[in-house]
Amino acid sequence: EWRAGLHARVAAARAWGTRGIRVAPRVVMLIAIVLVGVFFYYHDLDGVPAEMDSDHAEKLLDVNDIVNNGLTPIFFERNTGREPLQFYLTAAFVNLTEHPIDHMALKLLTALAGVIVIPFTFLFARELFDDDVALLAALFVAIGKWPVTIARMGLRFPFTPVFIAPLLYFLFRALKYQRRNDFLIAGLLLGAGLYGYNAFRVAPFLVLVFLVLYPLSVRRMNWDEFKAYAKNSALLFTLSVIVLMPLLRYMTEHPENVWYRVATRLAGEGQALTNPLLTLVGNAINAMLMFNWTGDSAWPNSIVGDPALDYVMGALFLLGAIWALYRLWARRESVYAFVLIGIGILLLPSALALAFPNENPSVVRAGGAIPLVMVLVAVPLVWITRTLARALGAFRWNRVAAVAFAALVVIVAMRSNYLRYFSDFDAAYREASWNSSEVAAAIRMYQGVVELKQTWILLYPHWIDTRNVAINLHAIGWEQTLAQADDAAATANDGANKLYVVNPNDDANLTRLREIFPNGQQQLYHARTPNHNFVLFFVPGTVPPAQMLGAK
Repeated sequence: EWRAGLHARVAAARAWGTRGIRVAPRVVMLIAIVLVGVFFYYHDLDGVPAEMDSDHAEKLLDVNDIVNNGLTPIFFERNTGREPLQFYLTAAFVNLTEHPIDHMALKLLTALAGVIVIPFTFLFARELFDDDVALLAALFVAIGKWPVTIARMGLRFPFTPVFIAPLLYFLFRALKYQRRNDFLIAGLLLGAGLYGYNAFRVAPFLVLVFLVLYPLSVRRMNWDEFKAYAKNSALLFTLSVIVLMPLLRYMTEHPENVWYRVATRLAGEGQALTNPLLTLVGNAINAMLMFNWTGDSAWPNSIVGDPALDYVMGALFLLGAIWALYRLWARRESVYAFVLIGIGILLLPSALALAFPNENPSVVRAGGAIPLVMVLVAVPLVWITRTLARALGAFRWNRVAAVAFAALVVIVAMRSNYLRYFSDFDAAYREASWNSSEVAAAIRMYQGVVELKQTWILLYPHWIDTRNVAINLHAIGWEQTLAQADDAAATANDGANKLYVVNPNDDANLTRLREIFPNGQQQLYHARTPNHNFVLFFVPGTVPPAQMLGAK
């Protein structure tokens, strides 16, 4: 089938005029799909996800180090270490646009990364199958709650699929056409992707497996062809190493920093693993079930326990997996072997969490599988549509009826994914996260009366990350916190207006504040999300404000 695809492309190129007329509607459809993706990835981006968690704070502090502190590390050691690409891209965006260093700055770029996956999924899928499968695969990337969720989060998660999709495209072009430039571009992408997110570290293994499988699955090469193939493959890896050289230099000097995250997930922090083989088997099964049965247990990544695919796409994926196994077994169609093996390899960053099996399946670590999974979702719908058109062959409108059926399935999937993300996930995320943006908004309303240096947050266990409050105030580095209300007594007689933000369940500190400041004015801020209220304790100084602000 690989040779047939190549001959078909050559014939199409020779008949360029006819091909151009035929392909034009496909181009229009791809543009429409990308625009649908832009809607899903950017609609209400400021509101969903609503709040930052501690990971966002760590990343924005790194961006601030680049923008305002002049640091230029090749590997960021904060928060157990992270690859640098997102931080430099965000810093460049901030410098070019003068956008504040905030949650939105992260989300705007990661959402763009999600959109970029769409056309490259189309191109990659077209190399394996045809335009119909490619268009549907791209559409499922555009609307699927799995890729949408990890791209809108503002973290590094989409930097795996955004490199995997073009890497697969140029790799399969290299395998099919044996052009050196395709090998070199694949090598460039392989090296660059390793600067993104640590789940991409499985990509060299993926490329190696595909390079070994290709000559075994297609045809036997003569000696000259094999030498050229081996040389081009070596050039692919050589270029990737050259691109990765700065990070490799750091890795040789500080391997414990670069490999800490991976090592702790794989082997734990010094403790011996019990039955690692059994754990791996269980993890592999759970990882394979993540598409339509089980789900991620981390609330920032998805609704806890929710499968990565909705019920429509999950059903299609199951049909696609069965169809792929059948075609591979009955007809030896090697293209399905590449798809299935590729999915299996790209699930390894999730399945290899042997020390923390509760972290598997992880929709973010398995994010590299998105392009291949969406291809497998698209294949059965294309087959069903074509079968339906043939079954209705006696009817004049058989093709229209078949396309209408496919459109209905897509519309149902689109509605399901939209509601699951923008309604259900939004509500669950707000409930699980702390409303640092509302705390910052309340403090900002007092700033005409109370200086920021006279504003404090009383610490409370498992409550708000005060760094996120500072980021939302556009005052990175503001660290006005008190461990206990007794610490406020030192400024009781300075005559300044003061504001304290307190957890409503912190009765001891609220009582102590009332004792220290008998003239204090206590108000409850009613948050948008239940159980997320907080107390604003305003202390007027020697000159009371003309008007009380901040009441809500």
